[in-house]
Amino acid sequence: MVCYVKKFQEFTTSEWYEIARLRSDVFIVEQTSAYHEFDNLDQLSQHVYLKEDGEIVSYCRIIPEGLVYPETTIGRVIVKATHRKKGLGRVLLKSAVEEASVHNTKPIQIQAEQYLTDFYASFGFMVVSEPYLDCEIWHVDMVRR
Repeated sequence: MVCYVKKFQEFTTSEWYEIARLRSDVFIVEQTSAYHEFDNLDQLSQHVYLKEDGEIVSYCRIIPEGLVYPETTIGRVIVKATHRKKGLGRVLLKSAVEEASVHNTKPIQIQAEQYLTDFYASFGFMVVSEPYLDCEIWHVDMVRR
């Protein structure tokens, strides 16, 4: 398994298509959420992903501070359904937090699905909001200082 970090402009068309498909499969189809997945933040973000046997199996993006929250944001965290429960989410998030820290010393804020708060807490994130519905899924805001 290999971890990659790229800016939007560094992707090949095939790589971006594979990521777009994965994001659509999870956030729109699997979670049955009809919303605009592509929000013009991709072009400004760092993208972290894991490849195994030539296939993208896990992905997230790092959005610079000030675009969504005052803090840097990690979002769109995905592990492909066929590769879950193998620790890839942990590998991915560790890489993303390290990458965000290289470019930024400020806190990192995330919108976490509520059932994943313990997972994110294991990386030092703390809940800073009451639970709220976003696209019919319970979330909380979390910050890592």
